[in-house]
Amino acid sequence: MNRRNFVKSSTIISFALIAGIKSKAVALGQTVNARFEDYKQKIILLVTGLKSEGCNLVKKIMNGKKYVFDPFTHYPYDGGIKDKTTGCQLFFHAHRENEYGHFHTFATDENGDLVHLLLISMNTQGEPIGLATVNRWVAGDKYVKADVLKKFAGSFYVDPTLFEEKRVVEFVNYIFKAFPEEINNLFDERDKWISEYAGKNYREPFEDREFEVISYREIILR
Repeated sequence: MNRRNFVKSSTIISFALIAGIKSKAVALGQTVNARFEDYKQKIILLVTGLKSEGCNLVKKIMNGKKYVFDPFTHYPYDGGIKDKTTGCQLFFHAHRENEYGHFHTFATDENGDLVHLLLISMNTQGEPIGLATVNRWVAGDKYVKADVLKKFAGSFYVDPTLFEEKRVVEFVNYIFKAFPEEINNLFDERDKWISEYAGKNYREPFEDREFEVISYREIILR
């Protein structure tokens, strides 16, 4: 084979390899997106299933207790639902405007310290309407950066059998599986806001009561 034909053949092979790689990347992206959609459908089926029973996620997590608009009243009980195996936990309470209440979710680091991950905002129909990160004073947790939060969020899991209505716990687990990109973006936005606040005010924002929610995403399930 002469040099000209060799170059031409190499070019064809290179284009074929690039096309193959792009094709695999597209297929992988479609598979990942399909997985996200699968979990969103699981959430929808869970929510609609409870509605057909005349109930919803908020009523279930309240565990028969009266609805109290108070940050110190935690559902289903004080301390929330804790998975000692994974170190993850959650609870629900109500105290913010423009929502009926919200879940708080946590992970535990290698030193046993709690790290707040995500707030899941709910409406009166027991449907998720938003995801958020919060300032440190809200949960009194350990501060870690976005890259660490992403790792914790990627492995978040609470055993559904730890609560009598396992669908509530399944719902929270599904949220982390259905919205990983949105969640990771929230973590990045939180870190950016903290950096900008510190640069402007020459101090950290962690105890500034004027700022509760740092980053927020509305979610709509269809």
